[in-house]
Amino acid sequence: MIKRHNVSPTPEMHHTCKIVLPLACAALALSPSPVTAREVVLTDAPGSNWVVDNGDDSCRLVRELGEGSDRVTLMLTQWAPGEKFSLTLTGRPLRRFDQRTIMLAFADRDGPLGRRPVDFMEGKLGETDDVLVASSAYLTRPPEGDAEKNVAASTAEAPDPQSPYGTVAPRLAPGAIALADRIELSQGIDTLRLQPTRLADALGVLDACSQSRLPEWGLDPIAHQTMIQRPKLQNAEALVTKVQQNYPLAAVMRNEQADLHMRMLVDEAGTASDCTVIAGSRNDRITTDACELFANEAVFLPALDTTGKPMTSFFTTSILFRLHP
Repeated sequence: MIKRHNVSPTPEMHHTCKIVLPLACAALALSPSPVTAREVVLTDAPGSNWVVDNGDDSCRLVRELGEGSDRVTLMLTQWAPGEKFSLTLTGRPLRRFDQRTIMLAFADRDGPLGRRPVDFMEGKLGETDDVLVASSAYLTRPPEGDAEKNVAASTAEAPDPQSPYGTVAPRLAPGAIALADRIELSQGIDTLRLQPTRLADALGVLDACSQSRLPEWGLDPIAHQTMIQRPKLQNAEALVTKVQQNYPLAAVMRNEQADLHMRMLVDEAGTASDCTVIAGSRNDRITTDACELFANEAVFLPALDTTGKPMTSFFTTSILFRLHP
């Protein structure tokens, strides 16, 4: 269940702030449509190669696909090791989709990776290019019956969205990476299929870059590959309610939205520290006091190593600020 807190600063708009745990969305069954389907397939742009950007706060891959008015820029970003990443697409072909839920697949939709509904934020780059941003994308279809949840409903252990390919280790599952051969968006009768060359190899590079962050944060990378439990947030409902009530008024007046990514360390006693909030875009000017709130009030069960002993690890979540007409 997704809980939202809405406030109406003006008669024309309202806003929501949602905190999302790293969980996947459940696949939806779509009814067959009698209308003829419209499909666009884009391959690598002439001369295009994967561009790797290993920044201080993220690992990012960029590639151009298509030509002319059909050109699309693809960007995959990880803010921490794990099974999710953000997906940003820019280009005129995206105008066929709106901000409603879009079905997303990384291989044959009927294969083991399946497809799942993902909420995209819609925007514009200049006067011509449309932008779609998914704050949390997963390679695999989640276990049957597991829907997207926010932190208010996350006291149970996070389901493994990599199953049957992985464990609780924070990484992209190698088996799922090997099967990925496309990025396919579908909504209604429209489908956009991006088929970049060597997508699986690129995802492997993205995962390796994120894994390299662990020793930089003072964490044991070997222990994280064999851990049996990640940190569990126990008082999520109270925290999410407080964060939801604080959509910055200045941002509302500027008509601004943002995706913020929060990361913190959680020690053997379940104490949070070293919290960092990273903007999903350089244009995001929205700020939040969520780090201070989590540091003072968050209650965690610590991560457990392969022997069941508490270990220091990290916790990540996304804070999504949205305005609605």
